[in-house]
Amino acid sequence: MTTITKLESKVKELSKLLGALKELNAAIDLQDISQGILDQMVMISEAKGALLWVLEKEKNLIVAKASYGIPIDSLPKQTLSDGEGIVGKVMMTGKAELITDTESVIDSSVAYPSLATTILTVPLQAKGQVLGAIQLMDKENGSHFDTRDRELAVILAEQSALAMYNSQMYDELYKMFVSMIRMLAEALDARDPLTKGHSERVARYAWLIGKRMKLDDQMCFELYQAAILHDIGKIGIEDRILRKSTGLTESEYELMKTHTEIGARILSAIQPNRFFQKSIDTAMLHHERMDGSGYPKQLKGEEIPLFARIVGVADAFDAMTTDRTYSEGMSVRDAAAELIRCKGSLFDTDIVDIFIEILENCSYDLRLFPNTDDM
Repeated sequence: MTTITKLESKVKELSKLLGALKELNAAIDLQDISQGILDQMVMISEAKGALLWVLEKEKNLIVAKASYGIPIDSLPKQTLSDGEGIVGKVMMTGKAELITDTESVIDSSVAYPSLATTILTVPLQAKGQVLGAIQLMDKENGSHFDTRDRELAVILAEQSALAMYNSQMYDELYKMFVSMIRMLAEALDARDPLTKGHSERVARYAWLIGKRMKLDDQMCFELYQAAILHDIGKIGIEDRILRKSTGLTESEYELMKTHTEIGARILSAIQPNRFFQKSIDTAMLHHERMDGSGYPKQLKGEEIPLFARIVGVADAFDAMTTDRTYSEGMSVRDAAAELIRCKGSLFDTDIVDIFIEILENCSYDLRLFPNTDDM
């Protein structure tokens, strides 16, 4: 199997993974799930206050992640060591614990300011793993929790833990996908040492433009994904052209231009491809220009999809500031000036203006450019 075939196979494999995750776990967000679990528990148990604690296995810590009726920042301790307090005990034993006299308990994890007289703590367990615990404080009607409340809370916690487990798995696989797609981009860029890091830089610029445009988190991730895969079609371009140390001839340039259609064709083979339609469009159309002078379809203005217009600006900027064997890259300021000169004709005016603002905010020093670590 050739390197190109292996890379094509890996693209399809990773893309199918993300598609399946989205299909099975649509709109699953760990923080939303945590708060939703707590809200449901409070409604059914009629508790005045509640906390959801989550085990962070890598750090061996138990962290307060969601609350009801109690601001988390008002807690005496927002983080517990593994096994600490009532929460730690319940998570270690896997058994719920009902405290009816909190004044007799010396435990910083239940020292809630003038709130709880009774506390019901239940573990969150799924697939043989302890994920955390929920604490319910006092009842709205003034009565104490009893064994019936404990039994009901245990049943609810079992179902809630499964939802949390699925959300955590999705979150971990999502991070793995982002990491692997970055590795794939690095492998593609490595075919041409002079453009090493190009895909990641373009994705970074595009993602920051999307953030500045106030696109939501899901849109920003899809933009990042489209940007990092925008040159995927170059795996179908021969090395003699891709790595040529002098300028391309007219016929070679025509062959190079086909990377847009090759990329769209590769991504279109992914099923279900509706999750990658923006990536497909971006791979095909990121070299279109506002005045219709681009390729391959000579689209004009807003006929060009938003993601392709954003990536077009990011891609052009990185190309201008990258050294080649046959030309020295421009300075950041000169490249920015060229974007400004060509806005409205080649590039979307609003997108260029937004990117220039980002550059101005870091004083045109790419070492100070924001990163995507919080993506």
